[in-house]
Amino acid sequence: MIAVWVLAGFVGGLLVNYLADVLPRTRRLSAPIWWPISRNLIFSYLSKARVLVVFLFSLVVAIVVFQSPPPNFSIILFACILAYFLLVTIIDIEHRAVLHPVSLAGALLLGGIGIWRHGLISTLIGGLAGFAILLAFYFVGDWLGRLMAKRRGEKWQDTALGFGDVNLAGVIGLLLGWPGVVAALFGGMLAAGLLSAAYLLWMIVGRRYTAFTSIPYAPFLCFGAVLMFSMGIYLSSSI
Repeated sequence: MIAVWVLAGFVGGLLVNYLADVLPRTRRLSAPIWWPISRNLIFSYLSKARVLVVFLFSLVVAIVVFQSPPPNFSIILFACILAYFLLVTIIDIEHRAVLHPVSLAGALLLGGIGIWRHGLISTLIGGLAGFAILLAFYFVGDWLGRLMAKRRGEKWQDTALGFGDVNLAGVIGLLLGWPGVVAALFGGMLAAGLLSAAYLLWMIVGRRYTAFTSIPYAPFLCFGAVLMFSMGIYLSSSI
């Protein structure tokens, strides 16, 4: 069984890699899911640095299943949630974008899980709250960025938060419901702030600091969502 789950995690990691390659270019599946295997593209994926994602995903799935499987929750659904946030993270790191088709698919998948776990009302309120909270940060960040750029006499390029991050927050809200989404977003923002501060300090010490340097934000939101969801399913079983 260990070998079966490791193999399942490996296949899941390959699928995530495949989608991370195809979706940013086509915004849709340009080939059937079995295409990477039928065209022997497994070997091309293994030649990429991103192949580490495949093995990490396999390792996480195996550890979760055999060491501390989520009580009263399907391990398959748990793996699907991890794979989804992994896909969002990879695409945002490589392309600085949270794709609308990926957000729509996440709303359907994670929204269904949210309704099953929290009920329709809590799920919908969570989705609206997540979207509204990040939308407020989006407009505030855009206003502050334009103001600072104007005072510096520089051209304003983009906001720290993209609208894709706003959509992602709504998807996270559908998964976690209300009020879980608040804790997830706060945790993600806190992690982003700490890493940004460390990165800024490192750039200043190395005398390589440039104004308006941006980092991908979606990975931190995904981190907060996975952390809160994992805590939720374990805490709910102990009550």
